[in-house]
Amino acid sequence: MNLFGDDGYRPLGHDHRDYGDLSQLETDLLEAVGGRDRFIEKLRSFFRSAIDEVIDTARTGRYFLSDLEKTEKTYLGTKFEILLRDWLGVPKGVVLDLLIGGREVDVKSTTGGASGWMIPPEAVDHLCVLLRVNEQDSTCAVGLVRARTEYLRGGQNRDAKTSFSAAGRDHIWWMVQDFSYTPNFWSLVDAEARAHIMAPKGGTERLARLFQTCLEVPVSRVVIASVAAQDDFMKRLRKNGGARDVLGKQNIALLYSETDRQLMKELGVAFGSREFISFRPKTANQEDLLRRAGKL
Repeated sequence: MNLFGDDGYRPLGHDHRDYGDLSQLETDLLEAVGGRDRFIEKLRSFFRSAIDEVIDTARTGRYFLSDLEKTEKTYLGTKFEILLRDWLGVPKGVVLDLLIGGREVDVKSTTGGASGWMIPPEAVDHLCVLLRVNEQDSTCAVGLVRARTEYLRGGQNRDAKTSFSAAGRDHIWWMVQDFSYTPNFWSLVDAEARAHIMAPKGGTERLARLFQTCLEVPVSRVVIASVAAQDDFMKRLRKNGGARDVLGKQNIALLYSETDRQLMKELGVAFGSREFISFRPKTANQEDLLRRAGKL
């Protein structure tokens, strides 16, 4: 069952000059992350985690990407690169960002439009992983390309970087396009709801309000930390004194993707890696599933 809809997978044709290289690169990437299903699932939270960690709500009181300083937005690309390398479990290349299957691969990201990737001289004619995020509508794209000179624009900026031409973008192998990743949690609640969630002094009550107010909304550990505002924030979710006790009295189960993946799939809940979701059963069958699993 595909909980995520069309993921925009658009490989190049077998007769394309880059087919062999890009097909092998995709194979290497997917093998490193445990297959395409796991890749798609993790991707939902990959960008969310990176962006939220840079926003750092718990310490800065900021909520949105637009709140960041210009230098922080620039650093976001580095953050994507670091987290991708960690996710793949591959080393940094000698010249470029990644070493995959014995080949140097560069990682380029943009939070702008379709041609926002800037290609430096050292990456020309090399394989690249292209990342694009649109925080306004919470969609992303991941593409693979060999950055051949003929795919690039003729002009360069002051750093001798250039970008793909409109025709050059036709040579990108899309692993996903316009794929919905987990949205910024704070964009899903209005100011009144945010004030309601954050009003109590205790972290446990704030977390209980969070999951009562936002049923079936993916919530990352970063958001939980910012709401609890306590060093031991994960303890505030437990039974025997934590938010789960409060939620259980309202017939609300708290599920975690790392331990409840199969149950969440059976319930038809869309989720990403390391995300919490509160769920109130709508049918007797759903309630039975949750009770048998010890979630209610």
